Amino acid sequence: MVLTSHDIETIEKLGYEVKFFVSERNRWLQLKNKKGRCVFHNGTLCTIYDHRPEGCVLYPIVYDKDHRCAILDSDCPQRHCFLLSNTKSKQLFTLISILEKERVERKKEKKM
Repeated sequence: MVLTSHDIETIEKLGYEVKFFVSERNRWLQLKNKKGRCVFHNGTLCTIYDHRPEGCVLYPIVYDKDHRCAILDSDCPQRHCFLLSNTKSKQLFTLISILEKERVERKKEKKM
């Protein structure tokens, strides 16, 4: 799951160090996985559920790059329990805009 700086700050306030839960790939900051799961998933539930990142809140709504639209993740076995509303789609596009802007800023900082 890709993280915004706000997501990271929220989780840090819970007492977690960034190095515990954030990995970076190609200037994207994302939740670390351990044994195929998010580091905050204990096998049964999310241990930071009330403070989870925006992308987790929106899931299983994800962005389909090929069709440039929001869709329900076909890998989610519970996707039939969710509705893909215009409001949720707009929230996803806003999140994507924030993530891309922050990534561009990290690229600029790297060049300096």
